[in-house]
Amino acid sequence: MIRLFAFALAACCYFNPGFARAEEAAKQLVGTWKLDSWQVQYVGEDAREPFGAKPNGRLIIAPDGYWTVMITKANRKPATNNAERASLLKSMLAYSGKFTIDGDKITTGVDLSWNEVNSGKNQSRFFKMEGDKLVIRTPEQASVLTPGKRVVSTFTWEREH
Repeated sequence: MIRLFAFALAACCYFNPGFARAEEAAKQLVGTWKLDSWQVQYVGEDAREPFGAKPNGRLIIAPDGYWTVMITKANRKPATNNAERASLLKSMLAYSGKFTIDGDKITTGVDLSWNEVNSGKNQSRFFKMEGDKLVIRTPEQASVLTPGKRVVSTFTWEREH
């Protein structure tokens, strides 16, 4: 039975080599990543850092194909009232979901999000690994925060050891 399974897996990888490459890419991504930078580029404008030069962030990629992202503006202060709590929501983003890989494209089926506009939707990104660095870039898309503008975001992560 084990030989039959091994033969079936080998045949699958032979006839669908993209599957084997996606599996290998997913294995390389597994781990904990610390955010190094986040840049937002509105089409026709200079790039900006929406949460400052050194935002806080963590990306956790699990072997079972789920990832969790949390990013916050640096130097946030504890909230003492409802207005300050609401303001804190504008200085963070967080979501999780199961991902799939196709070449350099990673697509997450968002199951939880700090902003419900994202829950239940797929988010596609492009990625490349450069040693212990992971660069994730969004495709050009309509901005959720700035209607009428198109935007590309680039996140640079560093693997934590």
